Amino acid sequence: MNSHADDALGGGDELLPLVSELWCEALGLPEVNPSDNFFDLGGHSLLLHTVRDRLHERLGRDIPLVELFQYPTVRALAEYLAGATSGGAPGAGGASGALGGRLARLEARRGGRRTASGAGVRADQYREEEEAW
Repeated sequence: MNSHADDALGGGDELLPLVSELWCEALGLPEVNPSDNFFDLGGHSLLLHTVRDRLHERLGRDIPLVELFQYPTVRALAEYLAGATSGGAPGAGGASGALGGRLARLEARRGGRRTASGAGVRADQYREEEEAW
């Protein structure tokens, strides 16, 4: 293992330089900030594959591509990787936590309803219909 993999056990702050370095390489930028969003900097899904491959090389483990989409800032990805590396909960709430929080906020704005085919449907009614299928 290399020194970056050893650093991964210390937490998100130790992984910030590694994530920043890989983003700079993939995006062709001289530097990035911890709060920079990969996609706002010109990143796209093909470049994200490059980042994933480089993370695999440097950390020695597979990282699902969807996780890279769900943690689009340097800091969020570093915290996630630190939590996932140490076996603890990811620092940013986990993939389902990040998505679940967005869905909860969306449902709250819609008065607890989800829309399906343009018609408002209560979340629990929607789940009942899914279970029936």
